[in-house]
Amino acid sequence: MKFDYTNILKENIGDSGITIEEVKKAVELVNSAKERINEKLSSDYFALKLPFLMSLKATEINNTADEIKSKFENFVVVGMGGSSLGNQLLHYTFNGIYYNDTNTPRIYFMDNVDPVSSVSLLKHLDLKKTVFNIITKSGSTAETMENFLFITDKLAKSGLDWKEHVIFTTDPEKGLLRKLSSKLKIKTFDIPQNVGGRYSVLSPVGLLSAAVGGIDVPVLLRGAELMRVNILNKNPMECSATLLPIIQYLMFKTKGININALFTYSDGFSYLGQWYRQLLSESIGKKYDRDGNAVYTGITPTSVRGTSDQHSILQLFLEGPFDKLLIMVAPEEYQADAKINGNAINEPEIAYLKDKNYSELIKAEFTGTCAALKENNRPFIKITIPKIREEEIGKLIYMFEYATILLGEMLKINPIDQPAVELGKAFTYGIMGREGFESKKEKMEKLLSEEDKHIITFNDL
Repeated sequence: MKFDYTNILKENIGDSGITIEEVKKAVELVNSAKERINEKLSSDYFALKLPFLMSLKATEINNTADEIKSKFENFVVVGMGGSSLGNQLLHYTFNGIYYNDTNTPRIYFMDNVDPVSSVSLLKHLDLKKTVFNIITKSGSTAETMENFLFITDKLAKSGLDWKEHVIFTTDPEKGLLRKLSSKLKIKTFDIPQNVGGRYSVLSPVGLLSAAVGGIDVPVLLRGAELMRVNILNKNPMECSATLLPIIQYLMFKTKGININALFTYSDGFSYLGQWYRQLLSESIGKKYDRDGNAVYTGITPTSVRGTSDQHSILQLFLEGPFDKLLIMVAPEEYQADAKINGNAINEPEIAYLKDKNYSELIKAEFTGTCAALKENNRPFIKITIPKIREEEIGKLIYMFEYATILLGEMLKINPIDQPAVELGKAFTYGIMGREGFESKKEKMEKLLSEEDKHIITFNDL
């Protein structure tokens, strides 16, 4: 992995950049934050220990995946947020967006409760040949549990024993799924108690579907472990996982840059952006600091796909407000390629595209976009990996997770909780009539009671 931060420096992009002296000065802040992280590795930051711990579980995960592959043609991940995004990151990054056209088990994701999507998916699947991985740490996530009920209804109506078609991934001790697992002897993987959804991709949450999809789980974990060791042994100025939050912190605090765009140059890689969007926003967007002061802090992440989004949003990045840091990510070599001869069409306007490898254009677009950003004095980091393979992706995942936690510590906020999200869930439970949440329904009705006073309606004749 190469981590190039040349173009966040003032000497290269002018006043929109920061100085190397500022970066060096922030190392002291980083070292104290690292100490706080180390003190909480067995509690809040337990997720940072997963690469080694999960290597001990890899055989069980792979054996279960082999059994699934021998019995089923469809594998459906059923989860919300971090219980699905990490799975999608791994699956699409390695297997591409057309995997299901030529491979089995086909892998699907139920990560919403839009009835159109859910009904059409289950209608499409041969349920006799389908297994569902129900993932929820609490065992009570409303969307996941509604999908679970819908799935079991459909399995029962098909005359199938639903217990033979589900695998649970949940809390090791409590929650409804754990209760059902113990009662009905359903195969269940544990989510470590101190690991939240957005940090769970390197736990059974993400690793089971990865193994089903043919990803080498031990090598993925080895890559993450290598990054962990790198963080321990390297000076913060020589480690991407510490340099990234230094840059984000300084850009945010000194330049007012509160938008980070992860610009990925690979269709499958674009799901890295979707995963990182949750990781950064839920971790850093907080009303209160650790001392209880209202700080309303946060960095807004956005996911951008090269080259298609060059034709939709790049104009804004190049000439709009100086409120964005771009993180450009690309492989140096693609998993597939083709030679373009172009002999069927002989027109001078496109002659420059002939007799080249297909990948040459996307590589040129990546380099050209970086040059355009520099020309316009826009701060950006360039991250390149030799090729999309397990070890490199393991490094990337761990780098982003550690960097996010470190950034939270630097900002003096809690990067693990998500209190505002929990409030929204509570209102939802009240609306749906969940026992114990009656007061939330009353409060919601009061909050929204005035909303109908400023509404316009347009009806077709």
